[in-house]
Amino acid sequence: MMKFIALALIATTVLAVQKDTKTILAEIDADNFGNSILSTVQMYLQAKGNAEEILMLLNQLLAGLVDDQNKHDNVIRVDRSACTRIVTDLENSIAYHTAQVSANAQMREDNEKALAEAENDIRQTIQDIESNERTFAQEEANRNKAHETWVRKNGEHDDAIAAVDEATKLVQHLSLGATFAELKPKFEAVQKRLIENESHGALFQPIVTALTELASKVDQKAIQRILQLLSQLRQQLVEARSVLEDTENRQAQRWVEFSTHLSNEHNRLVERKNQLEQAIQTFKTNIDTATHFFEVHTLEVESAQETLDAENEWCALQEQTYETQSTERQRQQEIVERILEHLTEKLTATSQYLGGRF
Repeated sequence: MMKFIALALIATTVLAVQKDTKTILAEIDADNFGNSILSTVQMYLQAKGNAEEILMLLNQLLAGLVDDQNKHDNVIRVDRSACTRIVTDLENSIAYHTAQVSANAQMREDNEKALAEAENDIRQTIQDIESNERTFAQEEANRNKAHETWVRKNGEHDDAIAAVDEATKLVQHLSLGATFAELKPKFEAVQKRLIENESHGALFQPIVTALTELASKVDQKAIQRILQLLSQLRQQLVEARSVLEDTENRQAQRWVEFSTHLSNEHNRLVERKNQLEQAIQTFKTNIDTATHFFEVHTLEVESAQETLDAENEWCALQEQTYETQSTERQRQQEIVERILEHLTEKLTATSQYLGGRF
C-alpha cells in the first residue's frame, strides 16, 4: 500500500513539473523574442538530437546581450557626462548673457538720465553765456559813454580854466597901467570865450558883466574885485575838474574789475559748455553701445535657451532609449537564462513541449 502511494506521489510530482515547465515555456513562446529562440532550439534539437550546440549558441547569445548592455552602459555614461557638461555650459552662458542684458539695460538707463540732465545743463549754460555777453556789452557801452562824457566835460573845464587865466592876465595888465583900448581886442575875445562856454555860462556871467564895466571905467578897486572873482572861479573850476577826474578813475577801476569778473565768468561758462558737449557725446555713445550689446546678449540668451531646450530634449531621449533598450535587453536575457535552465535541468520536459509545438 505504501509503495503504491509513493509511486502515485512520484507520478504527481512529475506531472506537476511537466505542467509547470509547459506553462513557463508557453509564456516564453508567447513572446516574439522567446518564440524565435524556442524555434531555433527546436530546429537544432530536431537536427542534432542533442542540446550541446544549442546550449553553446544560447550562452553566446546571453554573453552578447550582456556585452551589448555593457557597451550601452558605457555609451550612456559618456552621454550623461556630455549632457551634464553641455547643459552646465549652456546654463552658465544663459546666466552670463542674462546678467549682461541687465547690466547694459541699466547702463542705457543711467546714461539716458545723465544725458537728459546734461542737455538741460547745457541749455541753461548757453542762456548764462548769452546773459553774460549782453551784460558785458551793456556795461561796456555805459563805460564808454561815461568816459566820453568825462572827456568832454574835462575839456570844457580845461577851456574854462584857460579862459579864466587869459582874463586874469588881461586884468593884471590893466592894473599895471595898460589902457583898455590897447587890450580891447583881447578883452572882446576873452568875453566871447566866456559867453560861449555852454557848461559854465551862468558861472561866468558875473565876470562877463564886470569886464564889460571895465570898458567904460578902469578902477583899481574894481580890478582887484575882478581878480578876486577870477581867482575864486578858477579854484572852483580846478576843484570841479578834480572831482570829475576822481569819479572817472573810480568808475574806470570798477569797470576793470567788473569786466575781469565778467570775462572770467564767460571763460568758465564756455569751458562748462565744452565739457557738457563732450559729456553729451559720451552719453550718446554709451547709449548706442549699451543698446547694441543689450540686443546682442538678448539674442545670445534666446539662442542659448533654444540650444539648452534641444539638448535637454536630446538627453531625455537618450535616457528614455537607454531605459527602454536596457529593459528589453534584460527581458531577453531573462528569457535566454530561463530557456538555458530548462535545457540544462529539464531537457526531457522541454523537448516534449517543443515536440508538440507544431
